[in-house]
Amino acid sequence: MGRKEDGYHLLDSLFMKLPSILLAFILLATPLLAKDPSLAVITEDLSGEVGDGGIEMVESLAEAGVSRAPGVSLISRRHLEKILGEQGLAYNNIVNDRARLGRLAGADILLVVSITKNRITQTRESNTAYGITENIVRSHSDAAIAVKALEVESGRILAQRQFAKRNSGNRRALDECAAQMESALPSISFGELAKDDEVPRHKVVIKPTSSGNDMNGLDLFIDGNFIGNTPITTDVEEGVREVALRKGTNTLWSNRVQILKEVWLTPDLGN
Repeated sequence: MGRKEDGYHLLDSLFMKLPSILLAFILLATPLLAKDPSLAVITEDLSGEVGDGGIEMVESLAEAGVSRAPGVSLISRRHLEKILGEQGLAYNNIVNDRARLGRLAGADILLVVSITKNRITQTRESNTAYGITENIVRSHSDAAIAVKALEVESGRILAQRQFAKRNSGNRRALDECAAQMESALPSISFGELAKDDEVPRHKVVIKPTSSGNDMNGLDLFIDGNFIGNTPITTDVEEGVREVALRKGTNTLWSNRVQILKEVWLTPDLGN
């Protein structure tokens, strides 16, 4: 009987400890179940020389590259437009407001793909032999794509890449440039970059303009928070910040400023 009773006591002890065991398991498993940050791709043609088909091709290859990147969940263009449609919004009407677009889509990261060059140039050459002149036309194609990953919440830049291609003949440089981009994107650890809580800080200096505006004693606000009185030098987290100068309840100057390095601001107060 003694062994049987010991077995019962052991089972009772295990049942008593079961909640603690389950809790420990959940705590250990939580990091494994953590959700990957989500990423949406937006493509823009800064060259003014790419048709809709070319933009769609570049965006499609960008999404293909991101889909193979570790630690990130892709929000496809189709799904993005569906989300916006449910809220009565059109993609083309909001694409330039990146922060709002990212928040509405529920994205943690925006990958901005900018086509900065797509140019075809032709040169003419003349060869004369045996009294016969032959005119030769040679074509060259140049393309460049800039890729920038932005954290939606802070506006900070997580990663940047540049791609460029030059071709001769009938081959389109944009196609090969986009393929180059697609091959490189999986090597970017978007998820790890987004998890990095160490946001760089940069110096911001407020000084008078050359017109001699009185900058003494004004209230400096950054993102709605009072920082101090001018003239002032302060450290600010990297990203897009709302900077304002106030005197009492009057806002004398405000602007959205992208902080990527030390910034010297010389606001014109209109005096």
